[in-house]
Amino acid sequence: MRWPFKPKSGSRGPARAADRPDAEVVRELAEKHLTNPDLDRWLGLLRPAIQLFPHTGAGSSVARLGGLPLLPHDAEWPMWQGHGPLAYIGEIDCEQIGTFPLDIKLPSSGHLLFFYFDGSFDNFAATVGTWDAATLQGARVVHVAGDASLEKRPTPTGLKTYPERQFRGRPILTAPGWEHPDLSTAFRTPGQDHRGFMDHPVNDDAFVEALHERHTGPLHQIGGYADAVQGPVEHEVALSALGNEVPYDDSRLDDEARRWELVLQVDTDEDLNMEWGDAGVLYWMGRVGESEVAEAIDEFSFTWQCG
Repeated sequence: MRWPFKPKSGSRGPARAADRPDAEVVRELAEKHLTNPDLDRWLGLLRPAIQLFPHTGAGSSVARLGGLPLLPHDAEWPMWQGHGPLAYIGEIDCEQIGTFPLDIKLPSSGHLLFFYFDGSFDNFAATVGTWDAATLQGARVVHVAGDASLEKRPTPTGLKTYPERQFRGRPILTAPGWEHPDLSTAFRTPGQDHRGFMDHPVNDDAFVEALHERHTGPLHQIGGYADAVQGPVEHEVALSALGNEVPYDDSRLDDEARRWELVLQVDTDEDLNMEWGDAGVLYWMGRVGESEVAEAIDEFSFTWQCG
């Protein structure tokens, strides 16, 4: 078994907060499986993220999945031209997210709302996917300003409404998988074949599985490296951005992939009636403009994967 290894979310039980900070757990696992200089090099690749847990108590939520969106009164419900309205999946609170040590540039205020053409409107006649860039109109991110006047918008007729749940956040660390260019750049030696690279301790089955098994329940996540099901999601959106005309061994693909970062991943979640194929995951990706003065992600893309 090789990275990525992702068990079906239902097999991990309900999501719950761990007793120890994730950084401690990850370092302990790394020290068990790696030695220096590999240990320090691998730890240096880790990126911060927010794992989402159901929130029912007092205090602010960082995200909400399901329910009905709050939109400006003059805003239109997101549509995929020629196909129909997009389902509302959820939103994140940018101000609350700003209290976490993420390394992605999100707006400092307001909310980011996430929509996806989930097949409920047309009985799965059309599918959204990076293999056809035109279909990516079936996934959308909408930024609602913090001072906007909002109203709860009813779901269009024929479209699925998911059960609503509030989420709080927990800081976690994330690592690149074996196919991600960040890992291969750090650990694959020039001229090394695939077998030799896969035999490296950072790709050891026991290490990879231990990293995944520290999480329980559906892994809804903001920022960091995506928990991929079928290989780097960055490559998928990069290939689409390049017109699906660049071969996988072209250096331009890795260069473009490094410009895309995970914004939100929404896992299959039985409690919310969210099922994306066979234990699949939705990924909204963001890219910061190439200008040195760019302050936040200004371009979004989308992909999804399943088992």
